[in-house]
Amino acid sequence: MDTIAIKTVIIGGGPSGANAAKYLASAKEDVLLIEKNLSFDKPCGGGLFLKAFDEFDIPKTIISKVVKTIDIVSPKLKKVSIDISNYPLAIVHRQNFDKTLRELAVEAGAKFLNAKVIRISTKPEGVKILARKLDGTEITINAKYAIAADGVNSQTRWQLLKEYPNRVLTYYANIQEKTSSSCQFWFGDDISPKHYSWIFPHHNGINIGLVANNKYKMKYFYNNFLKKSKIVASIPKAKGYFIPHWKRTTLYKDNVFYVGDSASLVLPFTYEGIYYALKSGQLAAEAIIKDDPLLYEKSWNSLYLKKFKFLRTLQNIFLQNDWWVNKMVQLYQHPKFQTAVIAYWSGSRKPAGTLKTLYKIIRSLIKYN
Repeated sequence: MDTIAIKTVIIGGGPSGANAAKYLASAKEDVLLIEKNLSFDKPCGGGLFLKAFDEFDIPKTIISKVVKTIDIVSPKLKKVSIDISNYPLAIVHRQNFDKTLRELAVEAGAKFLNAKVIRISTKPEGVKILARKLDGTEITINAKYAIAADGVNSQTRWQLLKEYPNRVLTYYANIQEKTSSSCQFWFGDDISPKHYSWIFPHHNGINIGLVANNKYKMKYFYNNFLKKSKIVASIPKAKGYFIPHWKRTTLYKDNVFYVGDSASLVLPFTYEGIYYALKSGQLAAEAIIKDDPLLYEKSWNSLYLKKFKFLRTLQNIFLQNDWWVNKMVQLYQHPKFQTAVIAYWSGSRKPAGTLKTLYKIIRSLIKYN
């Protein structure tokens, strides 16, 4: 059995893991990136703000589409279109996107291993990993630090913390023969209570689906949504997949950093995850470069905790039932409200605290209704 000694090992070659590897390698850090499935195409709308490509130095040639409009649809089928041309969304094919990020990491100097992690354990001086290559041979990896970037079904988190990331079930389907120029968010207790259903542009056609807490009624909600939206004449077969549902949780423990989906770092209300996966990978890498592991959680909380709490407050208020959703859509008819929410979402405006948020919502309801 081969044995490798390295400073940092990263488990998972998606956006968070690959971006962490790139930043570490660019700083001349000794890093090994492990990914088990190079052909995996994560079920995902594939959208992130266009500005992220400049921020993380990602080539824009892999962008499939650019979206400049969001439509929100109320339970009463009232639609409001929102111009996001100042903060456009880029749509990517996740398989190609992840592959490109891994290539950038290797070009920067990261080592790469196509293998499956079988077991991970921690010890005072670091972590020990047993991985199995495609040919069946096993390899032991001893490292000072590990980054768990193995997604919503994180086996690293399960083995070390005895828990999976906080998550919620989705039903989705890709439809190649349809197109959409906007990202559509549909709301209603009959199609996705406390969450939303969607019609998003995809790299090849559209992606449709919904988020819901009740796994036993997913097919019922899915059928209702497709009948209500009339997007297709017949109902395509759906697939189920978990996505993270954010809550405050462990980001670092015993020389292991948890990033991206493995730490449920997905923005509440919108379930936007790619940008925060990239950013969490970068912040973990910066903490390792400075050899200050506690810096990771400090940096994350300083940048995003208030924003995540703010969006969770909005989700809890406006998506609690159809009455509140209809009020929300009424508010979105007013340009000032649109501008404020898009600014919060894009990060160009800092969110208010919970009490101040409630005050602003009540004031807006009085003003606009």
